[in-house]
Amino acid sequence: MQKKTLIYPSSFELKTGFDKIRRQLSELCYNEGAREKVAQMQCSSSYHTISAQLKLIAEMKYILEFKGNFPAQDYYDLTEELQRLRLIGTYAEPEVMTALKLSLTAISDIITYLKNLDTNEFSSLFSLIPGVVPDKNIIQAIDRIVDEKGEIRDKASDKLAQLRRDVKSKLSSANHRIGQLLTSARKDGFTGDDTELALRNGRLVIPVSAANKRKIPGYIHDTSATGQTVFIEPAEVFEINNEVQNLRIEEKQEIISILIGFADQVRAAIPDLLLLYAFLSEIDFVRACASLAIRQKALKPVLTDTPGMRFRNAIHPLLEQNLKKQGKSIVAQDIFLDSEQRILIISGPNAGGKSVCLKTAGLLQYMLQCGLLIPVNADSEGGIFKKIFLEIGDEQSLENDLSTYSSHLIHIRSLLENADAQTLFLIDEFGAGTEPQMGGAMAEASLEKLSASGSYGIVTTHYANLKLMAGNQPGIVNGAMLFDTNLMKPLFKLSIGKPGSSFAMEIARKIGFPDEVLKNATQKSGTSQLDFEEQLARLEFDKASIERQKAEMRSADETLAALVEKYEKLVQNLELQKATILKEARNKASHILSESNRLIENTVRKIRESNAERETILNVREQIETEKEALLKDDTEPLTQNPAPVIIHKPAPEQRPSGPLKAGMLVKMEGQETVGIIDEIKGNQATVLFGVLKIRTKVSNLLRATPSEKKTYEANKRFSKPTVNVIHQLNDKMAEFKMSIDIRGKKAEEAQEIIARYIDQATLLRVHEVRILHGKGDGILRNILHSYLRDVPEVERYEDESLERGGHGVTLVYFR
Repeated sequence: MQKKTLIYPSSFELKTGFDKIRRQLSELCYNEGAREKVAQMQCSSSYHTISAQLKLIAEMKYILEFKGNFPAQDYYDLTEELQRLRLIGTYAEPEVMTALKLSLTAISDIITYLKNLDTNEFSSLFSLIPGVVPDKNIIQAIDRIVDEKGEIRDKASDKLAQLRRDVKSKLSSANHRIGQLLTSARKDGFTGDDTELALRNGRLVIPVSAANKRKIPGYIHDTSATGQTVFIEPAEVFEINNEVQNLRIEEKQEIISILIGFADQVRAAIPDLLLLYAFLSEIDFVRACASLAIRQKALKPVLTDTPGMRFRNAIHPLLEQNLKKQGKSIVAQDIFLDSEQRILIISGPNAGGKSVCLKTAGLLQYMLQCGLLIPVNADSEGGIFKKIFLEIGDEQSLENDLSTYSSHLIHIRSLLENADAQTLFLIDEFGAGTEPQMGGAMAEASLEKLSASGSYGIVTTHYANLKLMAGNQPGIVNGAMLFDTNLMKPLFKLSIGKPGSSFAMEIARKIGFPDEVLKNATQKSGTSQLDFEEQLARLEFDKASIERQKAEMRSADETLAALVEKYEKLVQNLELQKATILKEARNKASHILSESNRLIENTVRKIRESNAERETILNVREQIETEKEALLKDDTEPLTQNPAPVIIHKPAPEQRPSGPLKAGMLVKMEGQETVGIIDEIKGNQATVLFGVLKIRTKVSNLLRATPSEKKTYEANKRFSKPTVNVIHQLNDKMAEFKMSIDIRGKKAEEAQEIIARYIDQATLLRVHEVRILHGKGDGILRNILHSYLRDVPEVERYEDESLERGGHGVTLVYFR
């Protein structure tokens, strides 16, 4: 069931620019019914309605981008014409019949196209296929009546064919006779020698001088402007043309009779035809939405049935179009709202992009709930709100008086009265329009109430008291529009987690504002506000530096952890190979002894046959069995008889402490010599610091350090300095590593070598996910890749990419 979202104010679409999106979508429609659907499109809060619509458009977008050849012409909407034909005695004009034939053919082609699709891959589009198909008899009947030019064929009926033959014959006779009379008039001097026949009132006439008009009996149709020439249709030709006129009337009556007969044939099929044209309108609407998505580079985000948004690399589609015309590029934004951070307060310099960021969130959320794909990354998430509230002023207005602020308060009051946990509010320059201290206080109090109601929202502001609410009020987080303090220009990029500075003084100084005025303004504003702004700027750079360092350490940590794990697996493999080799050696020795035993048995037999002593035979056999049993013993025992013992005197091993491991303890990894300190333990996983390196491993792989190992650790800690050259090298490799490769067009052997080398690098660098583009074709490269991945123990799973990003032509690989 369609659930309409409460939108406030009524000018929401105009303020966010959705009216332009609706107009662009309507222009992409071929069909009037589809344009009506665009006009009636509403913002919904029904998860199933939105999800079904998004899936339809995503499937169509994939077809248009990757499959092609989708029928997209002759989308005539004849719904109104068919409704009119329900009345007995009505008929359709020839041009309507032509449109009916072409559109029914288009519908047939679309149904055939959809039926040939994979029903699992395109289940939503497949479900649109109607239960009826266009009646071929109707199409054939139209072909029999109307030709390619939209005119009634002579053979539409026997009577019509005869009437047209008669008309043709009469016209030929009339033309021949009037030609003879013109020749005679020239000879008699009634008209000039160069006079030609003229056409008046649809009939051929002879131009005759006024003085001779009575010498040619007939009907005068016209007179020249000077009155010197009259245009006469001779009497005998006049009679023939009258007969033609009568035949024309009969012809028209016969055509109407034919068209009424066709309408009677079609009338019974009108209910089915209306279903087919409803299907055509729906298909055209979906196709237009998919075409708009392709133009906007829009995708289907992950849809959730709860409030919130997690838009990654979100782009305002209208702004991008305008910037593209100017040769500029747009800056994508990451906009997050969830149950922990419900209200985002965006601050920063003027013209830094605060309002654009707010409008981007509002427009994309509205588009999503209208069932349209949005220009974000595919891993973005979109929730659903039952109420969306917008309060945004006109940036071009110079008015800032009481009435403006009163209007602002009326809107905020409406929000406060209706806000709940299903509400999204978007407020630009909250509290502006009145005295700053009072406006800031009112805005802060309103935000506190909105936070208590559980609402979600985005607010832009310059007020410091609103920036300081983050951390003091639950669910509120700061966001800053970044600013380049070296070039003194905005970067138009949103950074969530810290407030932004207005950089008012810096911008004023950049544009050459008088120094004495700036100095006076500094004294009037006091140092506290300037210090606050300066600290915000410093925090911005400090945080960026810390994030870079964390990224480097994380990369080193993951890389070394991968190396340790890889070496552990190598040791296990070596042990397994050792056991296998020893087992094979024992089997081979057993085989050799068995062969030897057979030879010895033959020897004993010969000895017995030669009457040797029984005691000698028994001694030989006993010696053979002893040798055989020695070789078949466990590999820890010598395989040769009477080995020379080698005695090595070792000091008694130092007793290793036992007991549970805890954070802060010195340990070493089993099979390793380096001692580290436990940073934390979670479940059966432990994080151990080895100098500046952090390794994650199983708790069962750790041994508590002995007293002597602890002394060595303390000594190394005092006299050694860690090096990070290895870290830098690994970071360089990580920076050079590409998260996706393209093996299309490669031969099988070459592709297999590239895949093996690429997967080894990804495993070594501890990459979590890679993307391999192999194309579809005959599926050879895909089979080679999947066959290889099945035998790689480090690969957790692999799967095809989503439809809109390549489908079977791309494989996503996930590592353990």
